[in-house]
Amino acid sequence: MGFIEKFLMPYLDWIQIEVSGLCNASCFYCPHTTHKKAWKGKNLSFFEFSSIIPYLKKVKLIYLQGWGEPFCNQDFFKFVDVAKKSGCKVGTTTNGMLIEQSHIEKIIDTQMDIIAFSLTGIKRNDILRAGTKIDKVFKVIEKLNEAKRKKGVFNPKIHIAYMLLKSNLDELKEIPEIFSKIGIQHVIISILDFIPHKSIENESLIPKTEEEFNKLKNIALNVINEGKKLNLPISFNISHPFKKGEICSENPKRAIFINSLGYVSPCVFTGIPAEGVKNLYFGNIIEKPLPLILKNRNFKEFRKNFLSGNSSLPCINCPKIRIVEL
Repeated sequence: MGFIEKFLMPYLDWIQIEVSGLCNASCFYCPHTTHKKAWKGKNLSFFEFSSIIPYLKKVKLIYLQGWGEPFCNQDFFKFVDVAKKSGCKVGTTTNGMLIEQSHIEKIIDTQMDIIAFSLTGIKRNDILRAGTKIDKVFKVIEKLNEAKRKKGVFNPKIHIAYMLLKSNLDELKEIPEIFSKIGIQHVIISILDFIPHKSIENESLIPKTEEEFNKLKNIALNVINEGKKLNLPISFNISHPFKKGEICSENPKRAIFINSLGYVSPCVFTGIPAEGVKNLYFGNIIEKPLPLILKNRNFKEFRKNFLSGNSSLPCINCPKIRIVEL
């Protein structure tokens, strides 16, 4: 890597990198399941990951997660270690099923900053997320908190990434009490605003009218306020039916996604490693240095125009540009 490439590398808030496109679960709303026959995701090799290492000093956060389960990759902790030594904060989201006691020790010893556990419901989680067990997730969280106490450390912060569907909406009110008791630092609740297949549209709570938005917003605020009473921060991501924000929630002007095939996209929703999906690729880290990918004309044009309503971009109808964070 030459000086020019280092100079060209822009400062980024984060890089989300799919260290594994493989998964041991089959969540029915995930493209890994809906596009199973066309799936090309794999484990990213450490050699492939190493191509971005020289540029990590200009990145605040490396988030090791995409459409697969990060702990499917046996090199996971190598990625964590290298990113931390480069000065980045490091986080991941996991279904928790592959985490054993030896992993818990490494999670702490590598000084990971954030680990989020994916859930979709409480009583219904194991049905909606086939291949996962909420009891196992709670046990892992318990062991992780116990290890943190023994070592006298505060990191990693433990989050819950909660998917809210129509079929688990009635369980929403249980969230504050249940998660406040098990040592969770933050609960982030999202609705199904990326729909990989029309067969699951009926599970989405995307508001179609101002009235629907306000109704869901009031439900969300009630849960947030209950969380405050129990010292549990809870955030909601809800898309407005028509109002666009000044920036997409995926932050594509100051963040990128790299999938397990090495392709660079504006966000995880435009970089699905499957055939027949309308992705938006700007280059591949295996073929070209990352700074040159980020400085090419197509990428700069995208950053300039992605909120302009350009019908050629996959962003035009994406609910992520209308996200309201509560």
